[in-house]
Amino acid sequence: PADFIAEGIDQTRGWFYTLTVLAAALFKKPAFHHCIVNGTVLAEDGKKMSKRLKNYPEPLGIANKHGADAVRFALMSSPAVRGEDMRFSEKLVEETLRSVLLPLWNTYAFFVTYANAANWQPSGTRTHSKHPLDLWIRAEVQDLTNRMTSELDSYDLSATCNELHDTIDALTNWHVRLSRRRFAGKSSIVNISAAKSHEEDQEAALQTLYDVLLTLSQLLAPFTPFITEAIYLNLVPQEHGSIHLTDWPETRALTKAEQELIIKNRMLRTVVSVGQRIRSEKKIKIRQPLQKAVIAIPRSFGSASTLSSEEIALLQEELNVKNIEVVDDPGSLAKAIVQVDARKVGPRLGARVQDVIQAGKRGAFTEEADGSILILDERIAPDEAKIVFVSEKGGEIGSDRGIVVSLDCTVNPALKLEGQARDLIRAIQQLRKDNGLAMQDKIVLAISGAEDILATHRALIEQETNATFGDAKGEEHIIDMDAQKMTVQFHKKP
Repeated sequence: PADFIAEGIDQTRGWFYTLTVLAAALFKKPAFHHCIVNGTVLAEDGKKMSKRLKNYPEPLGIANKHGADAVRFALMSSPAVRGEDMRFSEKLVEETLRSVLLPLWNTYAFFVTYANAANWQPSGTRTHSKHPLDLWIRAEVQDLTNRMTSELDSYDLSATCNELHDTIDALTNWHVRLSRRRFAGKSSIVNISAAKSHEEDQEAALQTLYDVLLTLSQLLAPFTPFITEAIYLNLVPQEHGSIHLTDWPETRALTKAEQELIIKNRMLRTVVSVGQRIRSEKKIKIRQPLQKAVIAIPRSFGSASTLSSEEIALLQEELNVKNIEVVDDPGSLAKAIVQVDARKVGPRLGARVQDVIQAGKRGAFTEEADGSILILDERIAPDEAKIVFVSEKGGEIGSDRGIVVSLDCTVNPALKLEGQARDLIRAIQQLRKDNGLAMQDKIVLAISGAEDILATHRALIEQETNATFGDAKGEEHIIDMDAQKMTVQFHKKP
């Protein structure tokens, strides 16, 4: 019997049936062990693709614009490889490019930039970093390897592809972002590194990202063969050959410490995500400092619900707040209510649906261990309703996965001034980039029209822009911030 066969769903009563009948009659065995059935790829309007109607984008045009890898991954992560019909559009390919390929490539480019700046070379004999962020991202990638291997063993291509999104997001928007100072050879924001010096910490960060990029490239290689080959051939010596000749990463059970690290960092990321969502809803920039956040972490998170002083400092930085208070009861911050989806439960509950909806709004419910919700003796599935929190004690409230964040969104004059300093720093950094300066280049800087900001935040601006205030030469750049015009001049320090 074949290990697996693949064909369109229209062959269910054709080739598949014939193979099964012949194999049973002639050999008394199945013709195949596994079957990957692809559904029909339809046009975006749901009709069959037709040359006459021209209701589909030109395939080669999409491949040339977005890359063959993006087309390939979009199809393999779609319902089409589960035997279901799919409506194909260029938007699906663009989403793959945005959420998977570009983040991976940008992380690779980031690594190359910092590795070259540090004249770094990989060492095959180096022991693994003990820094918590490095231990965590290695655990995340190992967990991804385990999950993808399991999905591929089940011949579930779309599920395998969908495993990648969260890990790539965790790498780019958490590990890399929090480790920027480490990559540059500066002190880490989470000052709990086991390294003995900035140089050793930089080495640990670069080695970890190098290893993670290689593993992610191997996991992605069957799905996106071209971009992963390009990354691999630039990261390893040429004599190692193609990535497609390397072994699939090995699976192993995670240790208890690794599992706790994963839970802890997912919880921290959720807190930050909720806080940033509140800011977005209130139209408050992330660079604008706020006074206080109160965080409620349910006891169901176990040991992850206890935050160390370093982790609180991390959340202060990420949420950009001066103070953080942690409580263990979400109900102390807000009232929990249930929003029931009437369209989903209506046909089942009939005339009782309005009573259930009103009881949910009053908070008269019980959450069961399996995630279902009990309202008036009616069991509501997790996809039929969601638990939300309503503020009762002031502050802007947000919640996700049982975690509740209350953010004080009042901006006093001192906080506003610091926010303007952060905006000014960002503008100067953009000017540096536009003028072709590298991150390590020092500049002489002069600013006029921002005397109120400089009186308080001069040292911060110098530190963040790698500058020294002085008699700067060069073009005058006008920055308009909150109706306040500032003039910036700078030149590269010899």
